[in-house]
Amino acid sequence: EMLETAKEIARSVSVPLPEDVVVAKEFAQSATATIKSVKEVADDDMILDIGPLTAAKFANFIKSAKTILWNGPVGVFEFDQFGEGTKTLAQAIAGSKGFSIAGGGDTLAAIDKYGVAVDISYISTGGGAFLEFVEGKKLPAVEALEQAATRG
Repeated sequence: EMLETAKEIARSVSVPLPEDVVVAKEFAQSATATIKSVKEVADDDMILDIGPLTAAKFANFIKSAKTILWNGPVGVFEFDQFGEGTKTLAQAIAGSKGFSIAGGGDTLAAIDKYGVAVDISYISTGGGAFLEFVEGKKLPAVEALEQAATRG
């Protein structure tokens, strides 16, 4: 039942995929970053960020969006050589005229690192609960508040 729904959505929606990525041979702050086409990624490459072409393409989508939900960085932004993708998207979200919601994962750390908090419409500090709420799951605290409200 869900498979048919997924197929129907896939036929009517375009999902942007990376064209280039930033890779390294090791996961370390001292690792050398190399930009490669996704077709050139070797078996021993670790993909640690999206590449500049992909970041620009995704930023362009973001600029025209009316609503943006940001959950997590796209690269290992803690290492500067693998943070340009996240930085580009953070700046695109901050510069967008759309309503932006951010939370979950390491999003708050990325927002802080790139200084874009003032330009994000709403920042959730709820972590995983933020995503569960967006998914429509019932949260215990919200249920308790709803029950308290009906009691008057």
